[in-house]
Amino acid sequence: MSGFVYLWENTKNNMKYIGSHKGNVNDKYIGSGVYFKRAYKKNPKDFNRIILYFGEDFLEVEDKLLKIYDVDNDDNFYNLKNSAVGGWEHCNTDEIKNKRGKSISNYRKGKRFHHLDYDKSGINNPMYGKTQSEETKEKISNKMKGRTNSKKSIIELTTKMHFEKVSEAAKYYGVSGSTMSVLVRNEVIKRGKCKNKIFKYV
Repeated sequence: MSGFVYLWENTKNNMKYIGSHKGNVNDKYIGSGVYFKRAYKKNPKDFNRIILYFGEDFLEVEDKLLKIYDVDNDDNFYNLKNSAVGGWEHCNTDEIKNKRGKSISNYRKGKRFHHLDYDKSGINNPMYGKTQSEETKEKISNKMKGRTNSKKSIIELTTKMHFEKVSEAAKYYGVSGSTMSVLVRNEVIKRGKCKNKIFKYV
């Protein structure tokens, strides 16, 4: 299928972005560069698009132009590397961090991701009403073998109380089995139902 290579130019600061797209020039595609899109979203009226090529070799043409302009080393481009292939493996070098102004982690600080807010319990859980096949259960069981501490004996060092299983200790102290497993670390527990206790596997 044919595609096209385009160049966006910010008329306010002369920053540019070169990209390509498999499709038609009139299909309202904007671009995929994360820093270009951020700038475009703020002020789309500041940008003009020029179509540089249309045809089946659009990826090759884009790649060649990126290398010719050496966008990786040109601060006048939103592009971050001299390659038409996408990906994030190139984004953590000091040079790239300086070019884009801040790291991805800093960009995400304090940002709220609303897709994590909704209640996933009961009917809202994607597995609600579904059951695992016996084959799947067996695969999970085999995979988890040797990873659990649930059958190990536990001693609480301050009282010398001994429990044959994690589940027994969890029931006695009124916590879940997974919480009890976390608490078994041979050091004083600072808070919660097991405050001032010390648990150790024996």
